[in-house]
Amino acid sequence: MSKPTFTIEYTQPRSRLSTLFRAVLFIPHYIIEYAWRVLAQVLAFLQWFVILFTGRRNEGIWKLQRAYLGYAARVWAYYGLSFDKWPNIGPEPNGEPTKFEFEYSADANRLTNFFRFIWLIPTLVVAIVVMIVAVICVVLSWFAIILTGKHPRNLFDFLARTHAFMAHLQACALLMSDERPKF
Repeated sequence: MSKPTFTIEYTQPRSRLSTLFRAVLFIPHYIIEYAWRVLAQVLAFLQWFVILFTGRRNEGIWKLQRAYLGYAARVWAYYGLSFDKWPNIGPEPNGEPTKFEFEYSADANRLTNFFRFIWLIPTLVVAIVVMIVAVICVVLSWFAIILTGKHPRNLFDFLARTHAFMAHLQACALLMSDERPKF
């Protein structure tokens, strides 16, 4: 069974200027990520039927979704202040201190596929709590980076785990993996 892994390298010092204007710098990526997310969700709807009838994932659909997921993970980590280098637009990183790995697995569980959103409810509740804490950590990180030029390691580590968890959750919700994410 395959699950995505997303890691971010801890870097110091951090750019105060980039951090100060991060929300503005993120806008072009948000537009692209949003459009790509809609496509990935439409593909997940199609994949649901493919899995239900064949018990296997369509590799072409999976690869398009994987490209989206790698890009989205990098972009949201950038917005979440995990690194300063402006992310490459597209599926491949261009020097960002991140690593996204996810191997294709054709076999899929028809039962968990059929009830995927019911099956994910407990994980979604955990994700809501984690995201609330992550927003608080991003705000604290923003102030810390602006004032000191450094990202406190404990905040960085929590945010890195949050990004990895959310990438895994998205993979599961997009029917790319049958393994439920754990924080």
